[in-house]
Amino acid sequence: MACRLSFLKVLLIILNVLLSLIGVSLIALSVYELNSSTPGTFEHIAIIVQIFVGSFVVLTSFLGCFAAGRVSLGLVWSYVICLLILLCLQVYIIVAAHSTNYVDRARNDFLALWSDPRRSSERLSYIEQKYSCCGQGGPQDYILLGGGIPINCFENLERQQNKLFSNGCLEAVQAHATDNVINGLIIKWLLLIVELASLGAATYLGITVRNKLRRERF
Repeated sequence: MACRLSFLKVLLIILNVLLSLIGVSLIALSVYELNSSTPGTFEHIAIIVQIFVGSFVVLTSFLGCFAAGRVSLGLVWSYVICLLILLCLQVYIIVAAHSTNYVDRARNDFLALWSDPRRSSERLSYIEQKYSCCGQGGPQDYILLGGGIPINCFENLERQQNKLFSNGCLEAVQAHATDNVINGLIIKWLLLIVELASLGAATYLGITVRNKLRRERF
């Protein structure tokens, strides 16, 4: 009994360390993406939700480590409840991620910006410098609009022909969205697997501790 209890404690602590690392990774990825997303868009809202979930994961992992260290039945069951809530959120997020075309949404968001370049000039400048791109399909887009190529279409903001970005931003934005979807799904599925393993270990630990307390009473 003592060996089994010790094994479950160590296992639960290890799983919660993994949970906290994944949660921190999710928060870091989300914060990075938050800086490049347009406020009010679907992507922006989804990123905020991910930050909330990541924070909840980290806090839950701390509770799990504390519960395992103290071997407190109340803390263990509280941890199990938190994990069940997390699992429900995680399943919903994964289903939403698989059913939502983030690449199309990123494309539509960019096209909305490009529909009024003057009004969205600050945002477009940021995108062009971040992704090393120019215009929707290339520098010629600005010429077709009857204007000159802006300075933000040049590397290091140096107006030299050899430093002109030749790629269009629409393609760059879509490629970036594709990478984010892949990375996000990997983290979400990994998080779900660790949460399920933690739930199993915590439930077994709770049952073991409960049975131990019952035997001690009688």
